[in-house]
Amino acid sequence: MVFPSKSPRRRLVACIGLVAIGLGSVAPALAHHGWAGYGAEEFSLAGTVQSANLGGPHGVVRMRDDGGRVWDVVLGPPRNQSRAGLTDAALPAGAAVTAFGHRHLDPNRLEMKTERLRVADRVFDIYPDRS
Repeated sequence: MVFPSKSPRRRLVACIGLVAIGLGSVAPALAHHGWAGYGAEEFSLAGTVQSANLGGPHGVVRMRDDGGRVWDVVLGPPRNQSRAGLTDAALPAGAAVTAFGHRHLDPNRLEMKTERLRVADRVFDIYPDRS
């Protein structure tokens, strides 16, 4: 882009616009938290499915534990779930499930990132390279 030399304001506006476009393309990558917010220790959680949403960017199963608390059991992206054979039909409300993975670092947050999910006698390996 070429601007007349007498319009520093136009140059400034153009630079701000380019920076905004650049940040807009980076923001989704920064919002993807990966595994950083979860502990290193293995964690498992048993309970029943309250609801499930296998859509992107990550599937989530809302699960009630034996103490009555409702947890967010975060799954992988849809391609991981599909590769593992996990479908909505496998997660009906009331189904008994056990999730294996890592608990969120914030102890007040009832959330875990799941590597494997067992429903009845079937195990779905969401992240087989982490198991």
